[in-house]
Amino acid sequence: MQEVYVEDFMSPGCVGCPVVKEMLKGLSEELSGEITVEEVDITVDTTRAAQYGVMSVPAIAVNGVLKFMGVPKKEELKKALMEELERDE
Repeated sequence: MQEVYVEDFMSPGCVGCPVVKEMLKGLSEELSGEITVEEVDITVDTTRAAQYGVMSVPAIAVNGVLKFMGVPKKEELKKALMEELERDE
């Protein structure tokens, strides 16, 4: 099992961003802390947002790949994280 690195792209005033933040916090706890989450404010780190092609927030990148734009269903997000955790590198 490998650790999963998640970038949570957000901005102040984003309605869905707190929902994603709480979802990621809960999933990190549920998956025994094997997930590292970094919150990325796109108004501050515009370069990284541009590198990923983030056009709207919330957006979620998993291990360097943009996986979701908008608020995903919890089950879909969990599935994406579990697939990364189970990957043999």
